[in-house]
Amino acid sequence: MSKLTIFGVKAAVIAAIYTGLTIVLGPLSYGEIQVRISDAMLILPFLPGFGMDAVIGLTIGGFLGNLASPFGYIDWIFGPIANFVAALIVYFAKRISYGKLYGLIIAVAGAILAITLIIGYGELHLVFGIPFPVVLYVLIGEAISVGIGGTIIYTAYAKRMAK
Repeated sequence: MSKLTIFGVKAAVIAAIYTGLTIVLGPLSYGEIQVRISDAMLILPFLPGFGMDAVIGLTIGGFLGNLASPFGYIDWIFGPIANFVAALIVYFAKRISYGKLYGLIIAVAGAILAITLIIGYGELHLVFGIPFPVVLYVLIGEAISVGIGGTIIYTAYAKRMAK
């Protein structure tokens, strides 16, 4: 198989899993108070064997998952942008740190901040006029999904690869 085919398949599988998790867990995925479990996948670009394929898959998954959002077309724009920026931060954190622990910390913190600023502050607070505490709610939700969930994925992957 060509590298381009492998890249495309990995991106498509990531997009499909992200989309499925987002829609199936809809009550947790959308709204002012949200813990988007699928955002734990934002750690994927940091893992060995993944890179821009994960960035593209997470961006597409962010768009497709938000097609079911009660916030409508605005979420179709902000969601993929947030996922793209967050996944790029994770990808570049791996590149500059060569996968070291400090890079993981930068990756997780960067992804949490990107989603919080773009979705919490930009979309929900500025565009929809939801009071400012919504930014804190998104921050807490992302700390749970990316911070805890992403770290669990990273740790499980690292243990699996060590065998």
